[in-house]
Amino acid sequence: ATSAAVKTTAADVLVQTAVEGRSLETLDLRRTAVFTLFGGGWMGFGQYYLYCRLFERLVPGTTALASAGKAALDQLVHVPLLYFPLFYSIDALLQGAWARGVACGVEHVQHRLRTELKESLYANWSLWLPASFVGFRLVPPHWRIPYVSAVSMVWTTWWSVLQGRFRARNAGAASAEQL
Repeated sequence: ATSAAVKTTAADVLVQTAVEGRSLETLDLRRTAVFTLFGGGWMGFGQYYLYCRLFERLVPGTTALASAGKAALDQLVHVPLLYFPLFYSIDALLQGAWARGVACGVEHVQHRLRTELKESLYANWSLWLPASFVGFRLVPPHWRIPYVSAVSMVWTTWWSVLQGRFRARNAGAASAEQL
């Protein structure tokens, strides 16, 4: 869990400084905190159980068909129904939406899903569908987390770029509404 938190933190800080041109003093610390908590909590603990235990029970084996089944479970069930909603729930927490009430937290998550899910899924599937198939087909269960961690560094960097774009777009829309 610690390595996953460090990886997601590093990816977001890298994107904010190298891609977005921010200084360390102007980092979006809430965004970085979302990546850190999500990385350590879900990617570090939850996905271990999912990839190494649950998927193996549900679809045992490493045949091409079993590997495709696990990749489909991961990308068509886990990612849209658990991964992204959890990420946005953590974001809602750190943005203070849940503190303003359950309805505000739910609205925050629903808004982010409505405005970002399609683009996020396309980006995710572009990398993870082939990577998941390879991981389930060729990588032994005890090596899956290191394999997924390596691919995940690429994904998390890409995901952070998207989050920066989404936040800039949302800030622009909020500014336009105030005019």
